[in-house]
Amino acid sequence: MKDIFSDLYDKVLSFFTSQNDDTKLVAKSRLRTVLMQDRVGFSERAMQMLKDDMIDSISRYLEIDVDSFDLSIDANENATILNLSIPVLRPKTDEEIDEALSIQEKAKIEKTEEIVGELKELVKEKAQELADQMNESDENNSEIKDEENEQKNDNKVKTKKNK
Repeated sequence: MKDIFSDLYDKVLSFFTSQNDDTKLVAKSRLRTVLMQDRVGFSERAMQMLKDDMIDSISRYLEIDVDSFDLSIDANENATILNLSIPVLRPKTDEEIDEALSIQEKAKIEKTEEIVGELKELVKEKAQELADQMNESDENNSEIKDEENEQKNDNKVKTKKNK
């Protein structure tokens, strides 16, 4: 199976031979990543989300070169391997870490408040809809009672006439 992927890889790579070395290396790396993702069943979207989450998490504690951050998944017969290449520019100070965590906490609180505000609006809308439905129902019941009273009155008048 590995030979099939290697052959496919080599054939596709042969289309890029006329390009310069940097472009060739990038294309080779991308193709290898796509083939490995396909082999292990990990989607490009999931891979990007994982990469973004890792960058967010690691960036709280270390200053990294995001453009050179590399994440890949390799698979062999026995295991699936997650490979990371994270160029660290410098570790962050305790103050910088505390500030990053504080900013993250504030963002969570703002998001929570936004969600709560949206939920309050939804509850108000639903309450108004229910109130309108109840009023409509009360009006219908009132009309029915009025009609019943009219019929009773008509019946009384008819009964009096018949007597």
